[in-house]
Amino acid sequence: MEQSQVKYKLLMFFLTLIIIYIFGVIGDYLLHLKQYSKRKDANEIITLRKQNEDRKFIAEAKSQNYVRLIYPYLIHKIPEIEKKFIKDIVPIGAQPNKYVYDCNEGYGLTKHKTDRFGLRNNDNIWDNLELTKKEKILYIGDSFVNGDCVDDKYIISNNLNDFYNINLGLSGNDPYTYSSLSKIFIPVVKPKYVVLIFFENDNSPDGKVFLKNLKIKDIHSRYIKNSNGKIKLSNEIIKIVENIENYILNIQKNKISGSRPNIFNRASRYFSLPTIRNTIKEMYIYYFFKIPESTKLSIDILNEECKIYNCIPIYGFIPSSSFWEPSSIGLKYKDSIEKYLNKNENNFIDFSNIIKNIGENKAYAPKGTHLSPDGYKSISITINKFIKNQIKN
Repeated sequence: MEQSQVKYKLLMFFLTLIIIYIFGVIGDYLLHLKQYSKRKDANEIITLRKQNEDRKFIAEAKSQNYVRLIYPYLIHKIPEIEKKFIKDIVPIGAQPNKYVYDCNEGYGLTKHKTDRFGLRNNDNIWDNLELTKKEKILYIGDSFVNGDCVDDKYIISNNLNDFYNINLGLSGNDPYTYSSLSKIFIPVVKPKYVVLIFFENDNSPDGKVFLKNLKIKDIHSRYIKNSNGKIKLSNEIIKIVENIENYILNIQKNKISGSRPNIFNRASRYFSLPTIRNTIKEMYIYYFFKIPESTKLSIDILNEECKIYNCIPIYGFIPSSSFWEPSSIGLKYKDSIEKYLNKNENNFIDFSNIIKNIGENKAYAPKGTHLSPDGYKSISITINKFIKNQIKN
């Protein structure tokens, strides 16, 4: 009799858990719908753009022998890549010397040729480093520094004509990548200024694979080779990037822009209660916020490198659009950066007011999350004024 009662209680316990779980899955889906409704207009614009514009533009670019830009962040987003191709050194650029296509946010699909390091520069800048009489500026950051989704003439680094500008930005870069960029390029370029621009999504622990680079002594001399007085990417890195490119293009060759998973896959994602888990995570981060270690490290390393190579670090923060990417964490992240920088007496530019003054509709792209030509131009003007004031003082 007692054994039957134990079995009954166990059965009821598991049935209760199942019922709670079912309600959890339903609740997760309803919470997702509620959150989606807040961004419904933005999501619909992006979905329609992908279906009606991006597919056509990408097909056209491929017919012209352009290939997809392979971002370094994919190394940690696709775990198989790290297992297959990464040992102790990690690429921080895209494919070198390649005609690539990037993105469209209402101005057509951006296409360009990468430089010898897989970055968005005219390649001959690397041959003239020692010849130029202009003061050199390195720009470190993510897609906003890269100038995602606008033509070359609009990107930040191409609008400070009084300086010798080198763009180290790529979409998806994170603070751990920023640290590697400082370690590798500052000793080689020896710039007068280094502008590191943070964005709201830099508030993340992602990208720890790039810490491998920081363990390599004098990584710049392994990553970049000097051949007869000309610098170039090492053969070791070229090989790794080629392997990663081939792997990604192969697994994604049949992926269609704007396509949705089948009904089962869309439904099954709620079995793990992702919306509830993310909501709890965001609430925890909001109420117990502190500056990420990755962000502090990127600041510390840039400061250290500038002490060694006599450059001036300048830091900036670009906010996300309240329409395209509303965020409850952005202000806290910005304030934490500014507070940490004040301890180190560093230069800081808050671009939030610049964006606010010209208006979000004008500052951001009409069909995506990045800046418009006017937005990028306003950032360039602000940096230029900031540096000119530094020179006067």
